[in-house]
Amino acid sequence: MSQSSDLTTLSMMFPTFLGEARFPDYVAIKNKLLASIDRVRREDTEGVVISKQYYAHGYTSFFTYNTLFNEPGFEQLTAFICQQATYYSAKQLWDIQRFEPSMTAMWCNVNGKHSYHAEHLHPFSHISGVFYISCSSDSGDIAFKDPRPGRMMVPPPVAQSVPENSMVVKIMPEDGKLLMFPSFLEHSVAQNPTDTERVSVSFNFEMRQRNT
Repeated sequence: MSQSSDLTTLSMMFPTFLGEARFPDYVAIKNKLLASIDRVRREDTEGVVISKQYYAHGYTSFFTYNTLFNEPGFEQLTAFICQQATYYSAKQLWDIQRFEPSMTAMWCNVNGKHSYHAEHLHPFSHISGVFYISCSSDSGDIAFKDPRPGRMMVPPPVAQSVPENSMVVKIMPEDGKLLMFPSFLEHSVAQNPTDTERVSVSFNFEMRQRNT
């Protein structure tokens, strides 16, 4: 029996892409964004009531005010996120000649002390993400779960834990940081243990056919 040759090719199948970007010169728009979110929070009386019932220790405009891309004060952020969504799509060889990423929802999240996001995904969308407006690095990380359920059966031991071989990947928040990921990817946000509010904006995109 002849000796087999060494494994020469290791291909990657079914990858899950996480995009990361930072808003250039973010300090210049941070206070404007915070003021806009404060205005939304004051005007969204229904959302405040719903948040007290379903979103303990925090506020979200998800239920009542989820089109912030149409609101004054968010123009620059919306343009930046849309630009990155096009880049994210192109890098994965999606058909951006006939289709384009169209933002369908954008809402704000204000997580006070003890507030958190339970594990969830974003159905009926292609791209989702978060932009951190104001937070401390210890205000709760975002955790992404391996979307392949079969991997849970017998996970192998690893010599070094890296995102490519981990079942859960955690990323710390940072002012001005954008994270973009496929909407099917389950994720959660840890409880905020600090007295400083963690303020962010979340969003969804659909790939929609271009007008011809």
